[in-house]
Amino acid sequence: MKKYASLLLALVLLSSLVLSCAPKPTATPVPPTAVPAKPTAVPAKPTEVPPTPVPPTPVPPTPVPPTPEPEPVTLTMWHAYGGATGEKFEALVTEFNETHPYITIEPSYGGTLWTMRDKLLTAIAGDAGPDICQIDQFWCPELAEADSIVKMWDFIEADAGFDPEDVHEKAWETGTYQGEVWTMPFSMSNVVLYYNKDMFKAAGLDPEKAPATWDELVEYAQALTKDTDGDGTPDEWGLSLVLTANFGCVYNWIAFLWQAGGELFNEDFTKSTFNGPAGVEATQFWVDLVHKYKVMPLAPPQKGFENDLIAMTLASTSGLGSRLASLGPEKLGVAFMPKGKEYATGVGGANLAIFKSSPDYDASYEFVKWMTSPEINLRWSKSTGYLPLRESVVTSDDYQAYLKSEPRAQVIIDQMPYAIVRPNILAYAPGSREMGLAVEEAVFGNLDPQTVLDAAAEKVDAMLAQ
Repeated sequence: MKKYASLLLALVLLSSLVLSCAPKPTATPVPPTAVPAKPTAVPAKPTEVPPTPVPPTPVPPTPVPPTPEPEPVTLTMWHAYGGATGEKFEALVTEFNETHPYITIEPSYGGTLWTMRDKLLTAIAGDAGPDICQIDQFWCPELAEADSIVKMWDFIEADAGFDPEDVHEKAWETGTYQGEVWTMPFSMSNVVLYYNKDMFKAAGLDPEKAPATWDELVEYAQALTKDTDGDGTPDEWGLSLVLTANFGCVYNWIAFLWQAGGELFNEDFTKSTFNGPAGVEATQFWVDLVHKYKVMPLAPPQKGFENDLIAMTLASTSGLGSRLASLGPEKLGVAFMPKGKEYATGVGGANLAIFKSSPDYDASYEFVKWMTSPEINLRWSKSTGYLPLRESVVTSDDYQAYLKSEPRAQVIIDQMPYAIVRPNILAYAPGSREMGLAVEEAVFGNLDPQTVLDAAAEKVDAMLAQ
């Protein structure tokens, strides 16, 4: 037993000795576990208290100057509308003044177109003309050449709201001189035959059928001319025309000239042709109505048509409204001008001109534009018998309803394809006076038309040569 214990002890000692003599292994270094550095303490942000907003100092707006009110202006306006038509025209002027507080138009009646032309030319020569004027369509050459009017097209071209295409082409012709528009068309008409249906019935004529030719005009007039008291002088006349120059007989006579196939001048306006065969024929026809057929008075009774003393008359369509009012719709008939060799009628009416003497061109144009606007043109046309200037007015529901209720007005439109514009040349205004005086002389004196027309042509040719 002891023997085994000694042996075990010896083995233990020997093992220890061996272990102590063996080389020690090199230890693999183990990196130390990094100990994070203690972070520098960041002080906690204090709870932010929003600052009390301070309202910005108000900046006053840049002052905008007020739109200055227009300076009040008063403009003079001359016109040649008399009677009921004149009252309607001046009523429109009053309406314009009421709706345009800074513009006052002062209308003034200048007499007939014959006398007003003289008055106007005299006033212009003395720097005393009007600011605006209603003129006959063919006056613009004289006024333009005198440098007394403002070119209307300059205003129209600058007016974005004005559509020139809406205005009747023949209306523009009336205000055009040498290719430029000088005056604004205001009203347009043509010559028609007015007749009294009751007098037709009394003479055994069909009241719905008017004479259609020159021959028929004579036949109807003979049937309608009556000497009711047997004193040898007619008391009721078949026909009446304006026969004096100062009341515009030339306007009707030119239509007869055209119907006979004639012209006023040659193509280049260097020579008169109104004294040719057609002019002689037209003038002789008028002379015969008075002296041969005895159906037309030289001095017609006052208001003879309205008082059943004249059965037929040839006159402007502008009188439709007044004739309806005086004769009544049941008695009044309206028809084409009786035809000669061909249909023809004249374009009549009036234009508006702005004069260089006007103190305010813009205000003057404002009046012209208002007077020719679609609304006013519609009302003016319906109340008078003038043809609407604008296609939009003719085709409007309002005017079409008017034509249905007043079919006589349709004649005005139906004749327009045969209506001829008088030439806007410098010699026409004074030359037409010579023509009118010649016709008056031939009719009143029962003179040879060729002789009196030749004398007038000589004077007019001198005007054309200037």
